[in-house]
Amino acid sequence: MPAIVIRLATLEDAPQVAALVRTLDLHYAGADATQPLAPTLAMVERSMREAEGTRYALAFRDGRPVGLACFAVLRPGFRLSGLLFVKELFVEDQARGQAVGAGLMRWLADHARTLGLTRIDLTTEGTNMRAQAFYERLGAERMDKVFYRFNLSTGVLSDD
Repeated sequence: MPAIVIRLATLEDAPQVAALVRTLDLHYAGADATQPLAPTLAMVERSMREAEGTRYALAFRDGRPVGLACFAVLRPGFRLSGLLFVKELFVEDQARGQAVGAGLMRWLADHARTLGLTRIDLTTEGTNMRAQAFYERLGAERMDKVFYRFNLSTGVLSDD
């Protein structure tokens, strides 16, 4: 089996990142809710240029991107040590079961440690049992937290 190469994405990788983000959206949301490639690419490029905190790691097999992690470094965190928050972890269907996801998580852990961060946080849908089993196999600790969302498109928290 060919080796998996994982690295931090650069602006030059934006088209590959956007293609994987779109594939992720198609996988989870379906074609009706997925944006075309052009606005997806524009969002990825904007996030990279503005250095807003979003970072991307790409996993390659045979020179082709097959996995993606979208993450951010958040500080201050517990005892000012900060944390790495994983927003998305995705592996293309044909690369699943080939240690790509585990490789991405290990790369994220190594990257976090080099930045002096002491933990990785992430969420998954309560119904996504495969993802939960995957994270638990890697040693993740299930937390008893309540997750909230403010849907700003509905006008919540506005002065109106």
